[in-house]
Amino acid sequence: MKEITLFRRGTAKTLIPLFSDRIHAGFESPAADYEEASIDLNDYVSRYPEATFFAKVEGDCMIGSGIYPDDMLVVDRSLNPQKGDVVVGTLNGDFVLRSYFTKGCQVFLMPDNKHYKPIELNATTQFEIWGVVPHTIYNQRRRNSARVNRFEQLLR
Repeated sequence: MKEITLFRRGTAKTLIPLFSDRIHAGFESPAADYEEASIDLNDYVSRYPEATFFAKVEGDCMIGSGIYPDDMLVVDRSLNPQKGDVVVGTLNGDFVLRSYFTKGCQVFLMPDNKHYKPIELNATTQFEIWGVVPHTIYNQRRRNSARVNRFEQLLR
C-alpha cells in the first residue's frame, strides 16, 4: 500500500506577505492590520534546504496525529528522530509514514490509527529513515464539513 508521494523542494517564485504580529487564537489583536515582511515558506520549514523534501500523504495511518490523506509533509533529512517524531522511511522497499517510538531497547514504528498495528524493528527488518516530519500543510477547507458538524452538535 502506497502511503506517500515524494516531491522535490523548489525555490519560491513569489514571496508571501508575513504579518509582523502573531495571530492570537483566543482574542483579536488590534495591531494585526498591516504587513511588515515577506516569507519564503521554504526558508521557514527548514534550515537546510538541500536536506528537505515534500511528500503527499496517501494513507490514513496517522489520522490520530492530524495527518490525513492529501496533506503535504515537510520532511527534513538533517534531523535525527526523537521518541514520538513522525518519520518517513522505507520498510522492505516501500515508503511508510509512522511515529518513531522507543521502549527500552526496542524500536517501533507506531501508527496513529487503531486499524493499523505497530511495527517492531529488529535485525531482520529492512528499514531506513529518510527524514523527520517537522511540519505538515493541512488543508482546512477539505475537512470543513467535519468542523461544521461539530459546531451544529454544540449549538443544539
